[in-house]
Amino acid sequence: MSNPTHQPRNKWMIAVSLTLCALLAVVGEMGQFHFIYGISFSLTSLFVLLSVRLFGIGGGLLTAFAAFLASAAAADHLMFQAIGLLEAFVVGLMMLRYRGRLFMTDLCFWLFVGMPLTYFFYNQHYSNTGVDIKLIACLIAINGLFNALFAEILHQYLPLSRWSGLSSIKRLPRSMSQLLLHLSLGIVLVSFLLNMLVNSINSFKEVTYYVEDIAQQATNTITKEWGASNVPYTIPMDDVSTRTLQFLIDRYTTDTYAFSLIDDQHRVVASNHHGLIGTHLDAFGEKNYRPISEYLYFSSNYNSFSQLKLHTWNDEQFLYQSKLGNGTGHIIITFPLEYYQNYLFSKYFIHIFYLIGFALVAAFVSLLINRSFTRSLQRLAVATTNLPLKLKHNNSLELPKSNTVEIHSLIMNIKHMSSSLLYLFRETQSNNERLEMQAQLLQESEERLHQLAYYDMLTGLPNRHQFTRHFQELIVMNTGTAQHLKIGVLFADINRFKQINDTLGHAFGDKLLQLVAQRFQSIACKSCDVFRFGGDEFVFLVRYREEELSSYAEPILKCFIEPFLIDGMPLFLTVSIGISSHPQDGEDMDTIVRNADIAMYNAKEEGDGCYRFFKPNLLPLIEEKMRLENGLYKALQENQFSLYYQPKINAATGELCGIEALIRWKHPDLGLVPPDKFIPLAEESGFILEIDRWVFREACRQNKVWQDAGLKQISVSVNISARHFYQGNLKEMILSELKATGLDPHYVSLEITEGVFMRNIDQVIDTILYLRNLGIQISIDDFGTGYSSLNQLQRLPISDVKLDRSFIQGITSDDKKSSIVRAIIELVHSMNMKVVAEGVETLDESRFCKELKCDELQGYLFSRPLPADELEVMLAQADPER
Repeated sequence: MSNPTHQPRNKWMIAVSLTLCALLAVVGEMGQFHFIYGISFSLTSLFVLLSVRLFGIGGGLLTAFAAFLASAAAADHLMFQAIGLLEAFVVGLMMLRYRGRLFMTDLCFWLFVGMPLTYFFYNQHYSNTGVDIKLIACLIAINGLFNALFAEILHQYLPLSRWSGLSSIKRLPRSMSQLLLHLSLGIVLVSFLLNMLVNSINSFKEVTYYVEDIAQQATNTITKEWGASNVPYTIPMDDVSTRTLQFLIDRYTTDTYAFSLIDDQHRVVASNHHGLIGTHLDAFGEKNYRPISEYLYFSSNYNSFSQLKLHTWNDEQFLYQSKLGNGTGHIIITFPLEYYQNYLFSKYFIHIFYLIGFALVAAFVSLLINRSFTRSLQRLAVATTNLPLKLKHNNSLELPKSNTVEIHSLIMNIKHMSSSLLYLFRETQSNNERLEMQAQLLQESEERLHQLAYYDMLTGLPNRHQFTRHFQELIVMNTGTAQHLKIGVLFADINRFKQINDTLGHAFGDKLLQLVAQRFQSIACKSCDVFRFGGDEFVFLVRYREEELSSYAEPILKCFIEPFLIDGMPLFLTVSIGISSHPQDGEDMDTIVRNADIAMYNAKEEGDGCYRFFKPNLLPLIEEKMRLENGLYKALQENQFSLYYQPKINAATGELCGIEALIRWKHPDLGLVPPDKFIPLAEESGFILEIDRWVFREACRQNKVWQDAGLKQISVSVNISARHFYQGNLKEMILSELKATGLDPHYVSLEITEGVFMRNIDQVIDTILYLRNLGIQISIDDFGTGYSSLNQLQRLPISDVKLDRSFIQGITSDDKKSSIVRAIIELVHSMNMKVVAEGVETLDESRFCKELKCDELQGYLFSRPLPADELEVMLAQADPER
């Protein structure tokens, strides 16, 4: 709580301080320092500018006006004080506008305003008096700059603001460069003023000595020529003597002074100024001469030399008086002061030039000292700023170098201190690191738990927990209003997401999920909320009355029409949706969600990119899928799998040239399960790696058995999942099984899909090259249905390209399809690879493929997949030697 007496006390201190400045300005005006004849030095503007700096333009004008009134009371220096008022006003405005330094602001005033006005005013009053107006203007400007400099020094280095009650804030530190500049300029100005004060006295003495010397020489010369150097002489009484004396005076004197001989009646007998002859000259009557030496006097009516004015230069003079030896007369010599005016002013012009030169030298020296002395300190200050923070981040500490002993010692001490500080910091950090880590982990865990409790971290969508809360709230709201409000659940799953995640990586899959979530959010509305359950599963919770749930499913499907662009790759996807509603398909949330999930799997089985409503007859299908998924491991352990072999026919010769191993599963309860049912389940669970190993081993073993039996030696093709290239040790598996079965690698062919090349293609190519070097053939299966383009073929070290059966079916009646197949075959042949057409079922398709120069044919036209014993018969028949 503030002190109620604080503000009045400050106002009282400000008023007293302003009054004191005004009084000091008045004292400075009344007690001026006088230098050369008629020129003075005043400290008035020092206190005026100090008032401007402390109290602003208003306080400065009040102080200047008080000094002006004091000058007006003395009827002196009114013009100079008017310029002082203008100085306070202009400097106050500039300080208020630009907030610059006081000395530089006042320097601008005197250069562009003060000196021109001073020259103009003094030229109006003293233009015909012989006074050097330029000297007067320069001295007045120097007076003002001296006061400005010392006003800035007083304000900078004394706590005047605190003393005057203007501020209670502690003053900020001062810069070394400003201190050096103030010190150098202050020494130069003070030395100049002291020199002017001493030279003011010495210059006047120098002139008096000069005048007295000239007078004595003229007197001695004339009296010697008159012949009275050794004997007393008298006033000439006859005309001849008078003319002779006048001739000598005219010969040995000049017009710059008046040499007169007067008698005891004060009558001029002879003079080099002929107009004075015969006149009466009273040396002490007309003017009050102030004695300077035994013979020399000065014609001033003032008590001291310092009080003479500029306009009296033409009136004042020196007087030299020497009595004749017999006391009958006097020799009077008068020297007008105006003849020495230019000499005195020129000396002070030289002093001003010296001042400017020394001021520039002092500023330059201060700059050099600042660069050589303070620059090291400034660099040291910059280098040590936030020293603990720099040491904490292990930033390099670049300390400056200096040849100054003290600064060098300071730098070494700081370097030692930084090393000690770094050691202490590391010690402290090692002690606190564990606590900070635990605290950070605890905080992150709390934040993460809070976020995970209600929202999905990847997509930002509400999660399963939030869905549960919201669903329960809707059920409570639905109580008593079931006839008006219904609850629908739409379970959406991205098709082939597992394949994308495995081939392109989890980071790619995460980006895809984020883009999907953004599209789902764009179609959500007030009555439709979207949630993410996990993986690629999204659930829409709908509140509806009479409208169909299909109106909510259609926008979900349509938002997948546009491809997803990830890292420059367009990706076309579809989504399958299962729909269930409350209370029609269940009374509780778990049942509703389960039934929507069952409907979604039914949508997947019927085709990508569609939605299906839950029906009770779907439950057996889901149960069958679960039995298949759970029975895969048992099937491998109990040898429920078997291999069938489908022949490949040479298109040119019609001979058997190869076989493809195809897996079959004979379930003990469900019977023969086709691969398109259990292979996707194996891909999703990752169990496909073990299945592929078994298939490869069994195919190699069986082929080796046939070869050992003397049957035709042909290559066996085995399908390999893309997972082997990213998750399994494919090279080790191939080498291990080849070694175990003893089959030559040249009789093995691996069929891979184009999806293998979607992720880290360089690593895949390296693996394929390794296998090719072993002698294993590599074939692309289902070419044209995957993700690669035709121009990728030039990078793939493969031997065969198998055209998908979708290209073969109807090729004889579809011109576009036939053109595409023809282009593919020509391109593949141009790269020295074979083309295998699969799915050939009719003679027309076979004949057309032969015309297109396909290398090998495969399909039901030639043979369905056969068990090993039946294929053995075909091999025996195909061998011409048997």
